[in-house]
Amino acid sequence: MPRPTVVVTRPAGQSRQLTEALQAAGLDVLSFPLLAIGPAADDAPLRAALTRLDQFALVVFVSPNAIAYALDALAGVQGAATAQWPAQVPAAVVGPASVAALAERGIAPPTCRVIAPAGAAANGQGADDAGDNGHHGLNHDSNHDSNHDADGPRFDSEALWARLDPAALAGKPVLIVRGNGGRDWLGDRLREAGAQVEAVEAYRRTLPEPGAMQWQAVRDSLQAGAPPHVWLLTSSEAVRNLDTLARQQLSPQENAGLRQVQCIAPHARIAEQALALGFSHILRAAPGDAGLLAACLQWADAHAGPVPAPVPAVPEARGASGVSGASGRASAITDTDPARAGAPALAPAVAVPATSTKVERVTQETTSSSATPPPSAASAPAPGPGAPASSAGHLAAARKPAALWALVAVLVVATAGGFWWLQQRVDHLTGELARRQQSNDALVQESRVLTRNAQDTVKELQAKVGALENQVGETRDKQVALEQVYQDLMRNRDDWEIAEIQQLLTNAGQQLQLTGNVQVALAALQSADARLARADKPQYNLLRRAIARDIARMKAVPDTDLTGAAIKLDEAINQVDALPLLSSERMLERTEADARKDGAAGKGGASAPAAAAATNGWFSRLWTYLRDEMAQVVRIRKVDDAEALLLSGDQGWFLRENVKLRLLNARLALLSRNEPVFRNDLAAAQAMIGRYFDTKSRRVQGVLTLLRQAQAGAVTVQLPTMSESLGALNALKKE
Repeated sequence: MPRPTVVVTRPAGQSRQLTEALQAAGLDVLSFPLLAIGPAADDAPLRAALTRLDQFALVVFVSPNAIAYALDALAGVQGAATAQWPAQVPAAVVGPASVAALAERGIAPPTCRVIAPAGAAANGQGADDAGDNGHHGLNHDSNHDSNHDADGPRFDSEALWARLDPAALAGKPVLIVRGNGGRDWLGDRLREAGAQVEAVEAYRRTLPEPGAMQWQAVRDSLQAGAPPHVWLLTSSEAVRNLDTLARQQLSPQENAGLRQVQCIAPHARIAEQALALGFSHILRAAPGDAGLLAACLQWADAHAGPVPAPVPAVPEARGASGVSGASGRASAITDTDPARAGAPALAPAVAVPATSTKVERVTQETTSSSATPPPSAASAPAPGPGAPASSAGHLAAARKPAALWALVAVLVVATAGGFWWLQQRVDHLTGELARRQQSNDALVQESRVLTRNAQDTVKELQAKVGALENQVGETRDKQVALEQVYQDLMRNRDDWEIAEIQQLLTNAGQQLQLTGNVQVALAALQSADARLARADKPQYNLLRRAIARDIARMKAVPDTDLTGAAIKLDEAINQVDALPLLSSERMLERTEADARKDGAAGKGGASAPAAAAATNGWFSRLWTYLRDEMAQVVRIRKVDDAEALLLSGDQGWFLRENVKLRLLNARLALLSRNEPVFRNDLAAAQAMIGRYFDTKSRRVQGVLTLLRQAQAGAVTVQLPTMSESLGALNALKKE
């Protein structure tokens, strides 16, 4: 009988120990990863959090994968080969595998404080708390670290929460390093306790794409007469991925058959997820590799069954009753005690496959014909005393067909047995080929992971080499600059003075062309003239005359306050949002109306006592009240442009933005000394303000005043050039 098969669904490269243990126990293993682990799409938040690692009061790792990726990133941030963990920052994990992963990185007591559920440090590495295999509830929805028995240890977020001191974490920052997606139970509890929780992704889980050979092996296992097989579902996400992939790749009949396959789950959440998705046969297991191995062996003993013992040959003379007796003995040998199920069984002498119905039918007909005498022999009369020779001849003739039929039956049975053996051999070779292909696929995936790691290392080395090359280039540039300085120092004094004068004149010309700063250019010309005066050489006289004429032209340029005009434009832009529109006219509030009435009463002056005396009567007071109320309800105002009153709220917003854009364009044109564009944009902005805004408002009048002042102050003048001084300098250099 073929060996039972265990389908392992852990991510590639994370099931080697479990696979070896299952194979050592005599079980076949089919690798069918339902999760793929890779780096986070964006590790910038993780690196940013690791740069201030010493500021956190607690760092929680959801799985060994989170530990591996986070500490690799920490080593990159620190620029060291191995990450250096701050001793004052405690680390919290949910299972023994994470405790072992931290210990491998040097994070273990007594140098560092590690918080874990009770029993995690003593459970060894058999229990797997990887967030990608059994999501432990920190930020996922399943956990196969948690014990399925109430009396056993629990390795999940609830157990970790019992070991924490929420009061000590109130108001302090806590970092949770996790993968993508899932629930945030522990984070919610910490936030409720007052902690400042920050969760970052160190890795991501994706849906893998099983190969064609893997799907073929699954389809073969769903066929009738296939060897027994069981699925190890170690995370709720793996169950959901299996449901998604099965609906995409399998036919409805195969998908329905997959729902009836035996599954093993190490946690209640995984079992509930599987039952919710239609998987009806779920076996609970203890957490870790040891619990999964024990559950697989228990299932194999219960479902695989022993191999039937050989059936002894039955004489032909026994007939149909002899065959029935042999069958009964075979059944007795097959139905052995469960305690002997693990004992080796003998191979059957004759085994007919369940699908060979034609061979069974031929065997039964042959057995019946050999057990029943021919009709001629049965119906022949008994020989009399006078014919003994004739009776003996008839008996011999009757035995020959029976022997012939028995020989034919033996040949048919032998042919059927050979065909069955050949078919079993082909099935075994096919299964072995599929298993080897799965093993090769797993090795290829592990090679890809190693290749990816090697590529990352190569990229880091290339980055370092690039940085070194940049440093070499900078050093070379500095060397060239030093050589140039040395050559400049080796020149004679006259060349050095001419070079200084040329640099001053060039700077002055650039200031005039780029910024129009006359004062800086004038200072440069005066500094050059002072240097030439100190030299007091006749060959510099022509150059000094040219510089003197350029200095006179610079002093004759009128001063312009472009900076002040730009500041006024900025103030106007800032006030545009607060300017009242004609379309936003509102009713006066009662306080404003009262204020206006008080003002009007104050202007009356001496007539106030007389008016008070005149309104003593109740009719006068009523009339005054009605008149004031009507004055507040109805207001008459003349507006020349009706479109200004039809602006909606959105149109008013766009109008303000257009005015600000016009003023910004005018400011840019002012700074770039483009007077036509400046004046056109400024005039357009003034026109829009005068047309659509309330010009009687003080704010509008103030903005218009700022625009007029900016327009008056932005006077463009023709800047002089330094062509005469530069020409004289070039003539001096040629001499």
